[in-house]
Amino acid sequence: MEAPFGIIFLKKAELFNLVSRFDKQYGGSPSNNPWLIEKQILRWTYGHHKHLGSPIKTEHLSLGSQNNKLHDFKMIDSKGGLRSQFKYLEKNSLTKPLENLVVRGFANYFNESEGHNAIVINKDGLLVGEVIADMEKDNIFIKANYLFYSHMMDHLGATVMMIVTTIGLIKLFISFFYVK
Repeated sequence: MEAPFGIIFLKKAELFNLVSRFDKQYGGSPSNNPWLIEKQILRWTYGHHKHLGSPIKTEHLSLGSQNNKLHDFKMIDSKGGLRSQFKYLEKNSLTKPLENLVVRGFANYFNESEGHNAIVINKDGLLVGEVIADMEKDNIFIKANYLFYSHMMDHLGATVMMIVTTIGLIKLFISFFYVK
């Protein structure tokens, strides 16, 4: 994690805010929640995907595929089945989580011939994966930094407006009382 006030840190604070909003928005039933799958893919890509130009494919999300990466994505339970929060993959289209990552701006489609069945995670996706990995750590300092700076950035516009207004009022006050 970078020191606060670095450009990358501020971008990560913004992404922390986004991930937190997605967590709240999609906090409902895991059986209808592709965000949990997207998070696992992004976290894994940040920490373990060694060939970033290699696509992540729908077959990597299929329990029946020999090429699945569900174990790598930590979506498999001790019995070899899908963990309860990833049951979405059993009854829904495997392309949906991949499509969502593209629409959210965290990935790009691999090529035309693969269609929506293969993506590559982009730079923003890697940063989001890093933020997700940071959020999963039990480090209160990291979480506090993200919380503080993401909230500060959320309210920065209002803060700037208040400062400009205050300076304007001070100037008006000074000009009103000191103009002869």
